[in-house]
Amino acid sequence: MKEKYAEKLDYLKQAIESSDYMVCLSGRCVSENCGCVNFRSEEDAVNSEITYGYSPEEMFNPTFFNTRTEQFYEFYKNHMLRNLGEIQEGLFKLRKMEESGKLKCVITRDIFSIPGRAGCKNVYEIHGSIYENVCSHCGRKYPIEYIQKSKGIPKCESCGAIVRPGVYMMGEMVDNCVISRAAEEVQKADTLLVLGCNLKAPLPETFLKYFKGQHLILINQEEHFADEMADLVIHGKPVDILKDLGI
Repeated sequence: MKEKYAEKLDYLKQAIESSDYMVCLSGRCVSENCGCVNFRSEEDAVNSEITYGYSPEEMFNPTFFNTRTEQFYEFYKNHMLRNLGEIQEGLFKLRKMEESGKLKCVITRDIFSIPGRAGCKNVYEIHGSIYENVCSHCGRKYPIEYIQKSKGIPKCESCGAIVRPGVYMMGEMVDNCVISRAAEEVQKADTLLVLGCNLKAPLPETFLKYFKGQHLILINQEEHFADEMADLVIHGKPVDILKDLGI
């Protein structure tokens, strides 16, 4: 098993070294590896219903935000922001790949800004970021600390309107311009590195159709029937496997 793993790591290294344009799709399990809240898990849903009387899906949507704003922020601050995760050593490999000119960008649905916090500069955050918040009226921007320290509903210091989390909630349309730019990056890629999700998950499902490159590489913890679509599959925690790369 160790020999087979070493062979796969060698293949991965060679693919990275030979790549002129690599793009990374960073999935949900990457943020889970860092310890971030997974509000879509069954356990989390049960705990939320016990604590708040609603599921995360019911609360994390624009209708709930607009009609029960105080309750929304109780959930958001005490639950969504309770554990922002710790950046794992392996993720700094992405920054090194970017600095070397191999990795051109990271595309993610993660709202915890994991790739950016690991040092990556060119990141497409499809669902926004908890670190960027904005006044719903005047557009003034606020950091996450402002939300965390606010009492009750955070209000804009300039106009008094409600400050909105800089993330797309359930059912909201994402920015098509961001999707288009990310798709263009995938189209240009000769190597596509998929981390922390299977190839039928929403993130790859959105972008795989644009990939015409040479190497499709998947690093994910769980086996899936769609694994056969990849040129290389390594099962395990993405943060651990990236750490083992030795680059």
